[in-house]
Amino acid sequence: MNGRGRYNADMRMGLLQLNAVLSDPEANARRIEAAYGEAVAGGADLVLAPEMAVPGYLAEDRLWEAGLRRRIREASDRLARIAGPVPLVFGTCSPSPSGRLFNELWWCEGGAVRAVVRKRILAAYDVFDETRWFDADPGTQPLVDFRGQRVGLSICEDLWADSELTPGPVRYAFDPIADLAAQGATLVLNASASPAHLGTWVPEGRDPSWRMMSKRVLRHRALAGHARRHGIPIAYGARVGSESWLCYDGGSGVAFPDGTWRGIEPFAESISTVDLAERGAPWPREEDEGLWLRRALGLGLKENFAKQGLEAAVVGMSGGLDSAVVVALAAEVLGPERVMGVALPTRFTSQESLDLARMQAKTLGIRFLTLSADRPYEAAAAALAEAFPDRTFSLTDENLQSRARGALLMGLTTEPEVHRRLGTSRVAVLNTGNKSEAATGYFTLYGDGIGAFGLLGDCLKQRVFALARELGPAVPAGVLARKPTAELAPGQSDEASLLPYRLLDAILAAYIETRRPQEHLLEDLAEVLEGQDLVQAREAVPRVLRLLRGSEFKRRQLPFALKVSPRAFGRGRRIPLTGL
Repeated sequence: MNGRGRYNADMRMGLLQLNAVLSDPEANARRIEAAYGEAVAGGADLVLAPEMAVPGYLAEDRLWEAGLRRRIREASDRLARIAGPVPLVFGTCSPSPSGRLFNELWWCEGGAVRAVVRKRILAAYDVFDETRWFDADPGTQPLVDFRGQRVGLSICEDLWADSELTPGPVRYAFDPIADLAAQGATLVLNASASPAHLGTWVPEGRDPSWRMMSKRVLRHRALAGHARRHGIPIAYGARVGSESWLCYDGGSGVAFPDGTWRGIEPFAESISTVDLAERGAPWPREEDEGLWLRRALGLGLKENFAKQGLEAAVVGMSGGLDSAVVVALAAEVLGPERVMGVALPTRFTSQESLDLARMQAKTLGIRFLTLSADRPYEAAAAALAEAFPDRTFSLTDENLQSRARGALLMGLTTEPEVHRRLGTSRVAVLNTGNKSEAATGYFTLYGDGIGAFGLLGDCLKQRVFALARELGPAVPAGVLARKPTAELAPGQSDEASLLPYRLLDAILAAYIETRRPQEHLLEDLAEVLEGQDLVQAREAVPRVLRLLRGSEFKRRQLPFALKVSPRAFGRGRRIPLTGL
């Protein structure tokens, strides 16, 4: 027996799409309490907060701390006491017999905990490593009877177990949502903390069979599929915000059995009430990639600065695309008065590069400096010449120029006059590298590989172009029109050193972002390229894969990058340096 056609529509569902502060259960509980009060005042009959809303998702190894565990329990107990006749359902955690934790939902009502449900399926793939801190509870979880409804509770990954709806890297032995429906659930709640990402990058107008979908599309398939299959609404309450490399877009709402949806605007905190008796609307279409990136990366920058206690940014401005996009986003998010752009010319820097950097800085209204990177480079080159009198210009000199720039940028973060101009001593360098460069090792360790974190490190070059177009006049047209170049040697250009980015990105999208087997790449490329482009890309595959494997040690030392693709370097791709 399931809930098909039997759900009671006489209910207003309150959804709390909230941010969190990791390891600060007191602050998170205060925010939940205030949002709960607002939802009740707005007419909610039942209120749902996100997964791990009290401790924040996810404090990782801090969750082993006995003091933090005690504070989580105290904050959770306090929320239970303030719950009135309108139930408050929120995510928290409690110790398990193994010494790990259970990821839980507490149903609190009338000043007490009425029911506790535990997460049945733990995510342990890509960036997720939940089995390090949590134990799963594989047993079927009980339903809660409330106002004529039989309510089933589930937590995040419990929603993703049906491989027909959401094919993924891991197959599960059971489906918690189907189990709840089989018990007779007439409404299912899912509390979530699900990081957002775009789908695999592909050239415009192409839709290859191997492309991975965006989280928004996958979420739609899971929620709409379960609601339709079991004939019951699925209420989804998710967190929003950013923690280190992960961005959470929220995406909360209610999926109805007729395939419609009532949802909350993503990328922002919101307290919303959905009347189950009202008709849903068609599912929203996916946003343009440029706009999505602007919102996701802007959120990640804002949150990381705020939560790490940073207040101002220094950005090296080369007159090229990547640095132009980073400095434009930084000015938009942090405010122009808290951003300093720095041109760092050497003997190979063109006047056009300097002019474009200076013009953009003026347009944005940011602080701007020009520092000669030639002077420290010359000193380093002279030192080498003393030891090796017959040496000539080589790759060493290119790297020395980049490292001279990196040293100057890092020096600015502790320079008192920079603090005075930016109005704070909490200053960090933003990395400006993109994913295409990171994949091929086309960057200099301790040079352009520096920074607190990277805004574009998970963006293939074609996505950087899309974001630049979205930013409009904040990125000069002259920058978009230029051929990318590091300007570290005469006549240098990125594409001459590597491959045209549209071809390189097609290879990397298939191999890295979709994990296509190497032996299938030649066929896969035929779905996104044709003609001479296809011939050139196929010929380049062996070299690109050699560059990828040979630069793994370099990527280990890069700053973390905000994850926006299905597969990012770093936490979600763990390749041993001794097993390439």
